Amino acid sequence: MIRGSKHADEVVVYTAHWDHLGIGTKVNGDSIYNGATDNASAVAWMLEMARAFKTSKPVDRSILFLSVTCEESGLLGSGYYTEHPFFPMNKTVAVINTDVLLFLGKFKDVMLTGSGQSELDGWVEKEAVKQGRYLAPDPNPENGMFFRSDQFPFVKLGVPAIYAKGYVDAEKYGKVETMKLVDRYWKETYHTPSDEYHPDKADLSGVVEDAKLLYHVGTNLANSNAWPVWNKDSEFRAIREESRK
Repeated sequence: MIRGSKHADEVVVYTAHWDHLGIGTKVNGDSIYNGATDNASAVAWMLEMARAFKTSKPVDRSILFLSVTCEESGLLGSGYYTEHPFFPMNKTVAVINTDVLLFLGKFKDVMLTGSGQSELDGWVEKEAVKQGRYLAPDPNPENGMFFRSDQFPFVKLGVPAIYAKGYVDAEKYGKVETMKLVDRYWKETYHTPSDEYHPDKADLSGVVEDAKLLYHVGTNLANSNAWPVWNKDSEFRAIREESRK
């Protein structure tokens, strides 16, 4: 945690889960489920942002970096935190989460899982435009990832959240080829021993760009007096309004 210089009792939270499946069924003689993309990539993303905040000019609000476990077992870690928080939910400004950052280089898009839920979309778009990127909706909303990743225990208690990353339009491949590679990842790599890090093949420039983007989003929120609100048609709006009274 980095304590805010003016409004230390208000917090912006970054989340990424550090757990994976550990040791499992052998596949081609390998039983170690490393979880390089899911979700060591996002933990590295978060730790580098923490390093940047630590060495940058102090921000007005506090920043909390929360690396939870048991996401793979039903969001148990993030759920436990929201039941035993360091900051009350009505003092939690926003949650910035990510999960499964792919090593495909820079992306033209910033994919928002659960887009259209809150004003946070606009905070992301402002910084995305500076990087020459555009916002994209989740291409597979039927998977329900907004309701299955670590921001959701916060969301259920009314805290606006974003789950953002480059995903659908890698610069090197274009949309069509990118989505083929993404589809192959989910079919062949996700939750298997082959989710490994190969320095000679991985292009982390997109992970770096995502980190810069969401560092600036968090900085803007932390230096603001604003309280982003849920959109009028969001089912979570009433919960937030009640908690903020």
